Order: sequence, then C-alpha cells, then structure tokens
Amino acid sequence: MTPDITRLIMFLGILAIIQGGIDYYIYRKYKNFLDVLENVQPIWKKAYIYIAVFMFLVLIGTTIERLSTGSNLVTGHIFQIMIAIWYLPKYPLTIFFLFKDAIGLVITLIKKIKSKTIVAIGDSPSLERRKVLHTIGISASILPFIATAQGVLHTIYDIETKEIELVLPGLSRNLDGIRLLQISDIHTGSYFGTGYLQDAVDIINKQKADIIAITGDYVNFDPDELQLFLPILRQLQAQIGIYGSLGNHDHYMTGIKHQQLCTMIRSTGIDLLINDARTLTINNADVVIAGTDNTGFNQKFGNLAQTFEGVSREAISILMAHDPTYWNMEILDSGLADLTLSGHTHGGQIGIELLGEAYSPAQFVYEQWSGLYTKQDKYLYVNRGLGTVGPPIRVGIPPEITVITLRSPIA
Repeated sequence: MTPDITRLIMFLGILAIIQGGIDYYIYRKYKNFLDVLENVQPIWKKAYIYIAVFMFLVLIGTTIERLSTGSNLVTGHIFQIMIAIWYLPKYPLTIFFLFKDAIGLVITLIKKIKSKTIVAIGDSPSLERRKVLHTIGISASILPFIATAQGVLHTIYDIETKEIELVLPGLSRNLDGIRLLQISDIHTGSYFGTGYLQDAVDIINKQKADIIAITGDYVNFDPDELQLFLPILRQLQAQIGIYGSLGNHDHYMTGIKHQQLCTMIRSTGIDLLINDARTLTINNADVVIAGTDNTGFNQKFGNLAQTFEGVSREAISILMAHDPTYWNMEILDSGLADLTLSGHTHGGQIGIELLGEAYSPAQFVYEQWSGLYTKQDKYLYVNRGLGTVGPPIRVGIPPEITVITLRSPIA
C-alpha cells in the first residue's frame, strides 16, 4: 500500500471517528432538549439522524474526491458549503457542552461527598427551571454558528503577512538581505468580487519585495475565472522580477484551455516557469529562480532534470513547486534546490493556534502542510494561500503573504 493511500485511509478513519462521535454527542443534547419541551413530534428527533447520516456520507464522498483528484467537480461547491454549515459550528459547540458537563459532574460529586447521600428527587430542578436552562444553553449554542459566519465573511479575507529571516548556507554576502515574497493558491474562481485581490496586491506592493514568487493555482477549473482579475495582477511590483509556477487546479481543464490560462498569466507580466529556470545576477552574484510543473498525488507534470538543465550548481537555487509532497518525493534527494516554495494545502483552511503552534486536519494528510521545514541543509516553505477551494471559509487559518529575507552566513 502506497504512503498516499495509507495516509488517506488514516485520515478518513480519524475523520469518521471524530465527526461520528461529535454528531452522536450533539444528537444526545438535541434529544434531551426536545424531551423537556411539550408536544414535540418524534419526527423531529429522527430528522437529526437522517440529516447526520446524509451529511456524513457527503463529507466522506467529497473528502475522497478532493484527496484523490484534487478537486470537487462531481460533488460540487454547494455540498462544500453544506458541510461547512453542518459541521464547523459543532466543534466549539462540543467543547462548550463538554465543559458544561464537566462542571456539572464536579458539582454533583462535591454535593454527594458533602451530604454522603443521593440527592433527593425533590431537590432536582423544576420543569420550568429546566426549560429556562435549556433555552440558555440553546442560545449559547448559536455562538459557534456566528463564528462560522465570521469565518465565511471575515477570516477568509483577513490576510496575515508573515516575515521570516532565513540563513541559506552558501548564499553570497552580496545577496544578503534579498527580500523574497511568496503568495500561492489565488483561486480567483472562489472570489465574490475583485476587492479582496486588490487589497492583497496593495499589501504586496507595500512590502517592496525584490522578487515575487507565485506558486500555482490561479483558478479553480477554468481560465475565464482569471479574466476579471488580470488588471489587478498587472499591478504587482517587484524590484527584480515576478515569477510563477503552475498548480494542480491549473490543469483541471482541456489542453486548449490550459494553454489559454498560461497565456493569460504571462500577459500580466508574470514570468511563468514551467519546468524552467532563470539565473539572476544581483550585485555580481548569481541566484537561480526555478519553477516545476505540478507533481503530487494524481499529477506528474514536474521534470527536475529539465527544470535545472544548464543551470550552474554553484548558484543558490530557489524552486517553486506547488505541491509540498514533491519535496520528499524527488526534490530533496536531488539536491538541486536550496529553498523550495510550495502551497497547495491552504493550511487546511480550518484549524487552531495554541501557544504559537498551529493544528489542522491538513497535518494528517500532508507531512509538510504549513510554514518552514528543513532537512539536509535544504529548506521548504509551505504557504497557506490567499484563496480557498471547497468551502469558502477559513477558521483559525487566515490567508497568507510570506516575506522571506535571505541571509548569508558570512555577512
């Protein structure tokens, strides 16, 4: 069994356990609430079960399609929104109820220890009091749905600019301080207007980067999605140059449309590198900026030998490779790239940060899913992307612009 299939099965198993457990737990709370109310038809209790089973099958189906093909052409955008609305609010809701139950359990134990007797029936809350408590509980349970709406309407556009300094072994002191800006996964087909990308480009230009690298997925499925945004991409500014590579979604179309997309990208002034490289001379020192076509699960368009053909091994090389799985697959062992820039994962779009560490379901699928990684004196940076695919939502994982300042060890 291949590592990709093994990780897929493991991810689906974990997903089934977590979502099934949460759905059952929330169902018990929902049923208890209905039991307090009067004249509630049994169909309302069964309705939750029917919907939960249906949504669970939709979740598994869309997840398998997404991870095996890289898209949701069959299951579609509407199902992704349904999944977001049904599942996402239940995570904080479950935490709230678990916390509430834990407090209740502690209070009950303390009372039992003090009285050393079982609480009498007459001491139990009245029916009216229970109704009030349940009403308060249900009102509080609306908060996660508000948080989900926040993820759709706000976090999805709340761009985070990350700045890091990276010491590259072998980098000439003449190249010390070069500012490399990366964006990824624009996914213009997921936008509701041009305002967000315009804001992103304004932020990018304020960074006054020397080099801009765009690591793929300009659209979802069709070059027409990019048409409205071409004037905005033409506004990108870099001191030395703007370079791009292709992603998996840039191939989800016919050959003719794929060529049309590549032509459109290049029309903006982006130097699109498809298994190609450029040697840049800066301050009398050379640095290579290269781009492979996408290689990852279900796509094998990259060609490292072609990409670095004729390129000096003495120069520091920066490689744009959309899917980070390519790094372990071939790039690292080839020794051809000192720094690899990837995207693709979106950071999972949903996650949480605790004590400076981020956690997301994406880490069960991708060994390298967000941030900086290093092996054998080689580096990989995985950008969380600007856009979204699937559910148009981000919770705890904001979109990202990365600014990497390259440092020489001898500067």
